[in-house]
Amino acid sequence: MSRSFSSLLPGEACDIAEVPSTEAHVIGRLDVPTHDALSDDLRQLVEQHGSDNWIRALSLNADTARRFTQYFEKLFSATGGRLPLDERELIAVIVSRTNGCGLCAIHHAHALGEALGDRVQARRIALDYHLADLSERQLALAEIAETITTSPRAITARDFDRLRKLGLDDADILEAIETASWFNHTNRIFIAAGIVPDEKYFSALA
Repeated sequence: MSRSFSSLLPGEACDIAEVPSTEAHVIGRLDVPTHDALSDDLRQLVEQHGSDNWIRALSLNADTARRFTQYFEKLFSATGGRLPLDERELIAVIVSRTNGCGLCAIHHAHALGEALGDRVQARRIALDYHLADLSERQLALAEIAETITTSPRAITARDFDRLRKLGLDDADILEAIETASWFNHTNRIFIAAGIVPDEKYFSALA
């Protein structure tokens, strides 16, 4: 995962320049193993995802790293999923911004910019989606993602009816809920672990 966490899957190219890092660099609260200390298959998994801080942190527990990446890669495949990738990335950004997860917000704002073909709009959404002139469908997805994050019991049948009128079927709605819920899970892992966003994502904003 390099583009977002990554919506780039193994084998896809990434246009973010690599920024050299050292094993001594503190990337969070966990005692992260050195790259050389990893098993061959886990080292390959870390490299497939750009050796980003998030995967280096998860590599502390091989089972956690494998479970996380397998689920994420399927949910955010550029060629899979019911919702278009830009809508899944939109949900990821809204949830991450709402939770205050800097790592996920900056990764997925970059990925949203690529999916939309408009990095400026992606930054607007990441800062305040209310000011981003979203389409009705985008706004409905953003609002339900925010509600799932802050007060899931506040969601009613009216929210579902609104999405249906905007072209989503119930399977699409379920995937939107799944995506928002997954990112609440993800945000909490990286917020609690204090994982620092990689420098290369800040460089990409320049």
